[in-house]
Amino acid sequence: MILVLISALLPIIVTLCLGYFSGARKDFGESHSKILNKLIMSYSLPMSLFGGILATGRKVIFENIPVAIWIFIGMVGGYLIVFSICKFILKNSTSLSALRSLTISGPAIPFVGPTLLGFLFPTETSLIVAIRSLIMNVVQVPLTVILLSTDSYELSASNKNRKINNLGLDIISAFKKPVVWAPKQPVF
Repeated sequence: MILVLISALLPIIVTLCLGYFSGARKDFGESHSKILNKLIMSYSLPMSLFGGILATGRKVIFENIPVAIWIFIGMVGGYLIVFSICKFILKNSTSLSALRSLTISGPAIPFVGPTLLGFLFPTETSLIVAIRSLIMNVVQVPLTVILLSTDSYELSASNKNRKINNLGLDIISAFKKPVVWAPKQPVF
């Protein structure tokens, strides 16, 4: 078991050390990091996930529906548990509770997932990363944005009906807005 953990975590540790030492030697500046981030986030990572999902057969996708359900329960349930603890036990504001919930229950799966899960689950890595990314971007992030917008309504707590009506209108207007799935076109 220790050997499996070391083998899964070693590429991440080596990459972090390489980044640290290259930064200490001033091999890369701030402009380089922006370019590398854009390359990875706009091209490498999406194409890697897309290629992995395309290579996954339909049978494998349907076999992993229970996995998707458990991932959903774990991520959304974890979000709600952390939010409840922060809001009702620690008495934090709604926005702070929402941010803490997203930070704790929203894993950085697109970044570390292919490395860690690729070693542990070689055939289903892209599918698991895609499911977790979808849950985070379709459920957790919109819920956090909605909860962040409620803080302005909490400041005017004297008008409770207005708070509920405005929150409801915000949710309805969020669903009415068009979603554009096309990538940003480069400007030449």
